[in-house]
Amino acid sequence: MWRDWLRGSETGLGMIVCTNLIPKGFSAVCLWPFIFVRPEHRSDNALIEHELVHYREQAWMTPIWVLLYLVSRKFRLAAEVRAYTRQIEVGGVSREQAAQALLSYRLGITYGKAVQVLA
Repeated sequence: MWRDWLRGSETGLGMIVCTNLIPKGFSAVCLWPFIFVRPEHRSDNALIEHELVHYREQAWMTPIWVLLYLVSRKFRLAAEVRAYTRQIEVGGVSREQAAQALLSYRLGITYGKAVQVLA
């Protein structure tokens, strides 16, 4: 699980930082090589698993990944679907909760489309 990762068994030099300096509306943000988590969510294993998906994606192409994430709705949707799928798998959120969360990313999708892409 992520606690093993934090000790470095899986990826080596990962860092989880607890801070309130995270954009409003978010519980955690990954900007490789760090995962920033609000203190009240630091033991939310499913949230950490969600951010680890982004961590692994960013590890091999950080500048390009961040740029694509910021400018491409399609890329951002695909990244968030992968991350929320993992979060659903570990039991952190339901598919409906993940679909609702996807709407907050301003992806230009409806709730129905969000549920569909998470299926």
